[in-house]
Amino acid sequence: MGLFKGMKQTKERQKAKSFYESSPKLTSGSRETRKLRSVLGNRTSALIDMTFIDGAKRTEAYLEAMQAAAAQGKATPEKPNPVCYREVKTVGGAVWAYLPQEYCNQYFALGSKYQQSLITPAAVLEISQTLAQEISDALRLDHPLMPLQFLDGAGSDSDAAAADDETE
Repeated sequence: MGLFKGMKQTKERQKAKSFYESSPKLTSGSRETRKLRSVLGNRTSALIDMTFIDGAKRTEAYLEAMQAAAAQGKATPEKPNPVCYREVKTVGGAVWAYLPQEYCNQYFALGSKYQQSLITPAAVLEISQTLAQEISDALRLDHPLMPLQFLDGAGSDSDAAAADDETE
């Protein structure tokens, strides 16, 4: 049974990559093209968010594993690497999405740096938006991608003041 599941995932991943790569080739202007590009944009934004979060979580686990290995005198674990295919949830169910490895690497690294407090939320958003604009242009999306919006306002003075008010 596991063999068939792996084959199905491979086909779904191939479809996701094909869907991503076909977007720039679509003729502009038709309603169907706008719909397909909108769907692709939503899936791509979700994948970017997931990659960023994965980078943060896996970095935290990696750093803990490195500390444990050092304390026990064991070999250091391998650094985590991002994946360029992910299953994302949509209204119609879960589907596979694809993003080229170069972008996955960059969003994963942003999540890692954010987790380690090496970069501010504002800097993450600025870099993320630059990358998202590149992707939007390459895919010829009608509306630019707006990933990592959950960080918008993270770490700002007004959020800190609001959090202090809630704890009192």
